[in-house]
Amino acid sequence: MQWWVWLCFIIMIAYSGYPGRVRKLENQVKKLKRQLKGEESMSKILNSLINQECMIKTEELWGSNDGVYTILEADDEWVKISYTTKKGERKLKIIRIESIDTIELIQKSESL
Repeated sequence: MQWWVWLCFIIMIAYSGYPGRVRKLENQVKKLKRQLKGEESMSKILNSLINQECMIKTEELWGSNDGVYTILEADDEWVKISYTTKKGERKLKIIRIESIDTIELIQKSESL
């Protein structure tokens, strides 16, 4: 009977690091999926648009401020944006890159 306990103990120790390995593999799979979908290049584009006003169309932002937002930060998965409500309040939102349908840069014309 004692050998059975030792066998179970050894198996338990062998699989104790298993959740860490699974998390690491999940992160690698997510990264590969992002590369296949083109989200990594989207992240680079969003980083070049930081502090600029853009029209962003997405299902998450439906009906707020007609889609005019200022991009504050962007990483591989998320974008931090701000907008001003009709009441003049400044609001912040964080959305996933994969939920963005289109982005249009708003060029402000300079008057001479």
